[in-house]
Amino acid sequence: MQLSAPGLQPTATQARALAPDAARGFALLFIAIANLTVYLYGREQGILFRPLDPGVGDRIADVLGALFIDNRSFPLFSLLFAYGIHQLVTREERRGTPWPVVRGLLAKRNTWLFVFGALHGLLLFMGDIMHTYALAGFVLILLMRSPSWVLWLVFGITAPLAIAFGSGDGAAASGLSEMETGAIVQMPSVLSETFLDAQAARVGEFLPFLAFAPLTVLGVLPPMMLGLIMARHQLLERPWEHARTVRLIAMAGVAAAVIGGIPFALGLAFGFEPGPVWFLAGSLHSATGILAGAGYAALFALIVARSQQAGTAPGPIVGALTALGRRSMSGYLAQSVIFLLLMPAWSLGLGGTVGTGGAFLIGTGAWLVTLLGAVLLERAGKPGPAEWAIRRLSYGKPPASAAQHPHS
Repeated sequence: MQLSAPGLQPTATQARALAPDAARGFALLFIAIANLTVYLYGREQGILFRPLDPGVGDRIADVLGALFIDNRSFPLFSLLFAYGIHQLVTREERRGTPWPVVRGLLAKRNTWLFVFGALHGLLLFMGDIMHTYALAGFVLILLMRSPSWVLWLVFGITAPLAIAFGSGDGAAASGLSEMETGAIVQMPSVLSETFLDAQAARVGEFLPFLAFAPLTVLGVLPPMMLGLIMARHQLLERPWEHARTVRLIAMAGVAAAVIGGIPFALGLAFGFEPGPVWFLAGSLHSATGILAGAGYAALFALIVARSQQAGTAPGPIVGALTALGRRSMSGYLAQSVIFLLLMPAWSLGLGGTVGTGGAFLIGTGAWLVTLLGAVLLERAGKPGPAEWAIRRLSYGKPPASAAQHPHS
């Protein structure tokens, strides 16, 4: 007997696992700090394309970035994106929704995510990642029902490519790069003196990213494959059933982040001699970043496991992170708005005056603002505006009796 497909609806609050949302909310902190360095201009570039700022605070921020943040935040977010897609598919299959219907929903969601990402890249920040996730999401649709060995095969094929791309993070330290200032090369719009000039420049910045998006997809597929594999075993939803495995992933992933970041951290802290060795250091940094993404996700699963298993309410910190994780798209877009109001030459121009240490603090402050906003929306029972929009576009108007809650 074939089950009929019930009306598709987003996941209610009580049906969601804490760990993926909490990890997603925390990942936005690292994303804010990493992205904000792109707004700094007027300085010579070095390792990880970070400005060569001499201050002690700048050096500390650079070391922390090399060890824990750069090339570690986007693998975590990529893994969680795939994990969330798998959760959505599993939920619909349990409700009896036929696979063609679920596939159509995913295709619609990815299409709208691409539109949102393209608008974000054109209007706010050329380094948008949502359009890349949207394209990768179509690959996930093709792989969603594949056996696990196929996922491992895709991981094995794409991981070396992603690692090779990561070698470019040492380009400015290799002595082979002609780049002199990060702003001119990475984001010319921050140098524009008027808002309209900046908007025009941003189009020229983002279109190449859009054109090379298929290559960028290869860079996010390795952590996404890990996300699908972890989701199939419910490692983040039910970590107490896989305690040994989850602890091993957490310890190995965090250790990999630190060990793989040491060469860059030392170069940023004490200076470096230009040479091709930094290309190798970039590959190491990128490779260990993939492992770090899985490690961070597992670490959050362990942190929230007790309250998750007992069915009790999370503490205030985990609760706040979860609230932001459920509104991750809105939080991500809000960061770009805040940065535009503070960093470019046409606004307050802080990008030309603060160093990486100051950027670390500004990024943290912006994240705290979005965290507070998410908590207030959570208490009001409201979704984030971006989540509301993409759900409405993907699912249509919900029934009046349906419990609505944001999720990403």
